[in-house]
Amino acid sequence: MKRLIISHGDKGGVGKSIYAMLAVDYLLSKGLDVAVVEGDIQIGDVAKRYDGVDGVTSFNVDLDKSGRDAENSIAVLFKHIEKMGCENVVINAPANAKKALDTNAELILPVAQDLEFEVCVAWMVGIEEASAEMSEKSIICEMADRKIAVVNRHESEYDADFAWFTQPQYKKAWEKSGGMIGEIPELASRVAVVLKSHKNRSLASLAGVDSPLMSVERQVFKNWLKKSWASAVAPLIDGGE
Repeated sequence: MKRLIISHGDKGGVGKSIYAMLAVDYLLSKGLDVAVVEGDIQIGDVAKRYDGVDGVTSFNVDLDKSGRDAENSIAVLFKHIEKMGCENVVINAPANAKKALDTNAELILPVAQDLEFEVCVAWMVGIEEASAEMSEKSIICEMADRKIAVVNRHESEYDADFAWFTQPQYKKAWEKSGGMIGEIPELASRVAVVLKSHKNRSLASLAGVDSPLMSVERQVFKNWLKKSWASAVAPLIDGGE
């Protein structure tokens, strides 16, 4: 099965990069090779983390475009994918990605289908109501084979802060349209800081026996990784498997 996984959300700071990393690591854990598409070329944090990691290839495509430039970027994206023969592709979308992804959904989906990809979209839920409203308007979410809305927990944020919970009509509408719901649990701040200091290692390697983390940090991270995969990643990637 070939998968095109898009970490979307259209807002900055909602967890698109961390979701993309979780998806890459989950696929690696299944023994699959992965191509990482870094759509935010200004930051490029996902591609940088997996630079030199076995089983991962990466390339940059500027998806922070609109109009004809966005269409050209999508064309470049799929030329790379087709030439490389990628079977598992993870796209880390930039903020404001609707300019490229949603506007060109009617180009992306048919080409992906021609290349025999399932299109799987993770919509990262922002705190504000606008995030919930935009999820209803996302054309690529509407057209995707599978979609999941993911809340990225932070230590100081609670359910009441999310419009998806304070105004449940958004959550109900998402589920009625066939969307799944998941979450990335909060990670202890001390471990999160350590994670950021080890940028050229896969997430799974930080939970493994050769991890540079202390034993207790490693176990905290391992538990977080398993919970994140189970709630937010496996349902989208595995589907009915």
